[in-house]
Amino acid sequence: MQEAETIKAIYKKIQTQLFYMIPEKWDRIYLYASVLQNLGNFKTGEMFFYYFPKGILKKNPINSYEIPARFNLDESQYIKSAIKLYDLIKELKEEFNKLRRKSWTNITIKIEGIKFIVEFNYDELPVLKDQLETKHILWAYNNLKIPVESLSKKQKNLLITELQKNNIPNKTIYSDTIYYNPIKYMVKYQKEQIEPIEDMQNYEVKTQILSISV
Repeated sequence: MQEAETIKAIYKKIQTQLFYMIPEKWDRIYLYASVLQNLGNFKTGEMFFYYFPKGILKKNPINSYEIPARFNLDESQYIKSAIKLYDLIKELKEEFNKLRRKSWTNITIKIEGIKFIVEFNYDELPVLKDQLETKHILWAYNNLKIPVESLSKKQKNLLITELQKNNIPNKTIYSDTIYYNPIKYMVKYQKEQIEPIEDMQNYEVKTQILSISV
């Protein structure tokens, strides 16, 4: 799937903003966002992302909205950063409309190793509470590989019912390598300059201490 340079530029901004908002080393990032256009051209929807901390031992995914409490960050400043990230998602949607591309309802962005992957979904978004919860559980099951046994009884039933439907996803996928630029962080942390690599076993990061003011 080919992309226009204007869209690639927005991908780069989204990636940079994601990196900025995660104040520790990570292995993988998964973002979900939906954008709906209401009356008066007002765009609304939802957005969240998870990341897996880097480490030898297997670690659970961290919800983006747990980050302020986890790292003692100013929550209001963090919310502003989240709003900026969502504004970039809306900008991406607008650019698709300008280019008269097929209009998507929601996207999943994955950063795995050196791969930047965008899944554009065209299915109708749920409106009822149970339908929305089911979509979130299915998304976490497919992308975060959440074990079924960790779900509540209600969540298990919702997931099993959805999986039994065997729906064929209505989506397209774009994939590219990540952009190798210096990364800023929200807190005093290590600045990483990532070098292109062919094998993740040989992954190395050059670091230097950097202070960032929010």
